[in-house]
Amino acid sequence: MAYQAKSALEVQLDVLGALILRDIRTRFGGTMWGYSIAVLWPCAHVLVITAIYAIMRKPTPIGDSIVLFAVSGLSPYIILNYMSRKMMEGPLQNKQLIYFPQVKFFDVVMSRAIVEVCTSSLSIFLVFFIAACCGANIVPHDAYPFCEGMLLALCFAMGAGFLNVFISQVMPQWLMLVIAPILILYFTSGTVIVVEAMPAVVYDYVQWNPLMHIVKVCRSAFYPGYGMDADVMFVLIVSGAMALIGLLGIRFVVPRFLN
Repeated sequence: MAYQAKSALEVQLDVLGALILRDIRTRFGGTMWGYSIAVLWPCAHVLVITAIYAIMRKPTPIGDSIVLFAVSGLSPYIILNYMSRKMMEGPLQNKQLIYFPQVKFFDVVMSRAIVEVCTSSLSIFLVFFIAACCGANIVPHDAYPFCEGMLLALCFAMGAGFLNVFISQVMPQWLMLVIAPILILYFTSGTVIVVEAMPAVVYDYVQWNPLMHIVKVCRSAFYPGYGMDADVMFVLIVSGAMALIGLLGIRFVVPRFLN
């Protein structure tokens, strides 16, 4: 049988698959236990918030289940936090692979993005499973807003990830500095407290936080009537702008720093 050369697309898919497997094995020790730590770690956010409200005896801001309140708000943040940062770390940790002719810089970025999508999905599933075991009613009144919120979180995290990759290649210190804007997004998004409880002056500025709108969309699936003022188009515009800037930077600017 004559040997048939693989197409360029098949070669790129093989490279992408190999990078994904290598990423999982090197980052998590190649064992189920190593990967389980990455999946279980986001659950600590829910446990900490639940414990704080229980110790301080604070009433649940919305509804009657603090677990459901925490889970519905933290799910978008889990996607944003881990995906946007880990996408940035991928090229920095696997820079030597780019010198192979078959491996492109963008392949390394996308392989890390795919791994983080799978890891975040498993983490969110596990978070909701634990919430159900704690007695919370995790069945949404309307599944569409929850799916919409997760897709918006994915778009926002992907756009932030591309932008972070670009900035970190130009300025490696961004790997640590990025923690500050992520924390600002976190504390002004309504994951811990509802933004409506903030002073009017602060709330006007919080409206510029895309994560806040995503959290509102996600929570509207569990709390009917909540989050009607969430601006989905604003989230898509910001996500697209960040992705465009990041991709253009990766295409035209980053190669100058790699050579």
